[in-house]
Amino acid sequence: MLEGRRSAVLTYEQAEFKQQQGAAVEVKALATDDTCSLRRLLSHPEVNPHILFRSGPASQQASVDKLVQRMMYTYDPCALHAGIYLLGLPQLLGTVSLQNWNRREGTATLGYMLDPACWGCGLATEAVGLLLDYGVREAGVTRVEGRCRGDNTRSERVMIKNGMLLERQMPVVGSPGDVMKVYALVTQMK
Repeated sequence: MLEGRRSAVLTYEQAEFKQQQGAAVEVKALATDDTCSLRRLLSHPEVNPHILFRSGPASQQASVDKLVQRMMYTYDPCALHAGIYLLGLPQLLGTVSLQNWNRREGTATLGYMLDPACWGCGLATEAVGLLLDYGVREAGVTRVEGRCRGDNTRSERVMIKNGMLLERQMPVVGSPGDVMKVYALVTQMK
């Protein structure tokens, strides 16, 4: 479990995300120049099914466009989206976010995606760790949930390596035999 000190409890005004740097990646605010890279990443055939499988009847392209708009240009007081970059390089490799962020309760849902060319290198694990640490130490998050389909072992490993524990499994509506695994990290604040 992560332990941290809660600064002032944040209210719902816009949160200013401070760039976080690790050994191989940096996590920082998305830039306008990242729009095309984000659209390409969300449309990637290996990423898209994990991101948009609950998007409903809209076309895949409409769902991607809506998500790009929300992540890049819409102020959402209940979400913090950040880009994942290799240290010192400008190319967006993925995103990591706190979604459904309830600042009063200190809860959030973890979201992340990474370019498949970078899978298996530990970059998602490091980026998620940086955001979780920021969430606990700076944003007052005390409980984070992460979810993945039952067959997404890469995503499971990212959460497990960051101290998250399997909390429950739920059936995926409309996909007989498929399950959604829910992992949680509960922090102790001093």
